[in-house]
Amino acid sequence: MSSVTGLSVKRIAAHQQHSVSLVALSETAQQSALPLMEAMARESIGCGLSVVAVCLEQLLSSDIIRLPQVHLIDCRIQPAQITNCSAFTADGQRQLDIGKLESDICAEVEACAASAKAGVLVVIDDLEPLLAASRVSTLAMIRKLRSAVRQQQRSRVLVRYPRDTIDQDTAAHAPLVVSMLTSLADAVIDVHHADALETWMPGWYSDGQPRPFVTLSDSDSQRGLLRLEHKRPAGKMGYELASFEIGEQQRPAFAAITIAATPKLPAGPQPAPLPLESTKMEQVPFSLELTEKQRQDRAQVELPYLAAQAGEIHYQLDAEDDWDEDDPDDDLEI
Repeated sequence: MSSVTGLSVKRIAAHQQHSVSLVALSETAQQSALPLMEAMARESIGCGLSVVAVCLEQLLSSDIIRLPQVHLIDCRIQPAQITNCSAFTADGQRQLDIGKLESDICAEVEACAASAKAGVLVVIDDLEPLLAASRVSTLAMIRKLRSAVRQQQRSRVLVRYPRDTIDQDTAAHAPLVVSMLTSLADAVIDVHHADALETWMPGWYSDGQPRPFVTLSDSDSQRGLLRLEHKRPAGKMGYELASFEIGEQQRPAFAAITIAATPKLPAGPQPAPLPLESTKMEQVPFSLELTEKQRQDRAQVELPYLAAQAGEIHYQLDAEDDWDEDDPDDDLEI
């Protein structure tokens, strides 16, 4: 694990890690990543960047959207606009044109990115409404936004999506959207419950007793665990496990999680020490010493392999044998 000062996720949040144009922030129904996303947006504003907030599900916190450095794109989508295939919904609203919406978002983000001299952070609060309407066009939009901010090293796109429900209609062994987002992103941050570590490695953070079921406490979105998967410029992959907590200033604080070299195992039953009397020679029921006669008898024993070494080999020539009395090495002139 990296040290606290060398955490990659900390450098990414502070825009000190370059070549990270797209960060995918994933969550589950049990642990929301929205507070961490807002805290990272506040951190970007504190670093002097402009923020483009693309709100598809809900508006960001009021202390963010009312800042002059924040450009709000309010595109909140009603569920009926996605599920209804007709031109108008039941209440008379015009059906959503996903293609035009994504095109407008890209155009507005590109304009903001071009005018932001210190860099820009594009925040998309939730990709699920767009992915529910069209996966192909949404992934194409993400790729286009990533290309728009790559001109500046400190600029990046930060998207949030639910990793546990985004691929419900695909095979369990082939999460298509998650795989494609992971391949597009330069860094993927998976947010987990603060107590989830014991479910990953039971015994490492406990007394070593078997714990097949770990009850998670109530969800606290202000603190939790995260797993970072970071693509290095040289092509290598970096992985990091850390904890996060959003403090009073609503800024994220990250800390490394160190894992011991060996797990804590329960101490097994220790054998009782032998009594001192049992170690004395006189307590043995048989004698371990040889008598003089036993030593003599042992010395007179003829070992079989020694007798075999003292023997001779006698060979009787057959009638077919051609015995040559001459030295076979005479021609060598030795």
